Amino acid sequence: MDRSKQHRAVVGWGAAASLLILAMVAGDILLAAADWRVYLVVQDALAGKATEAEFTAAADFWDSVRGPRWLLLLVPVYAVFAVWMWRARLNAEALGGPGSQRRARAWALAGWITPVANLWVPYQVVSDVWKASAPGRSAPRARLAVWWGALLVGTYVGNGYVNLVKNELDTVDDLRRLVTLSTTSAVLDVVAGVIILHVIHRVSTWQTQRRAEARR
Repeated sequence: MDRSKQHRAVVGWGAAASLLILAMVAGDILLAAADWRVYLVVQDALAGKATEAEFTAAADFWDSVRGPRWLLLLVPVYAVFAVWMWRARLNAEALGGPGSQRRARAWALAGWITPVANLWVPYQVVSDVWKASAPGRSAPRARLAVWWGALLVGTYVGNGYVNLVKNELDTVDDLRRLVTLSTTSAVLDVVAGVIILHVIHRVSTWQTQRRAEARR
């Protein structure tokens, strides 16, 4: 069998990637909630309304969700999604032909880690996989632009959050900026997460169905 035409199973990898992405988004929401809890307790403390126990509980919760366990989650998220992306990219080429993909296969992985190119190449790869996988008429791709925009801006905001946390949070204004960044990052991550979950599900379903139809 021509290996370029061989179908790669994607449903299982897509399900695993989806669960990990959900966990990562949930972590972002928890982090934003923890930031808000600390900020509000500090506000109450300045007004003489918060107890020491409330402040300690808020600080403990903040430390727990900022722990390294959430950073460790990034590794399997990216690894499993990369496997799904690679297999989906190969299937898309088999379904639509080499001309359906603007980028060579290697860019399905390298596009995410290559400086400058990572600003648009992953979007092109996902967009081409989506288009080649869709049965019949071309599926609308506007949602992919929203996903990519939310992901890029969310990454930028997230980096700002990390840089702020590295410094001493000495004032209420520092905490206010912190909650603004974490809330914005969480909202953008939810938007990007919901869309990419939809993309993973649809592409996996389309490719599996078209493979089954071709074997009849």
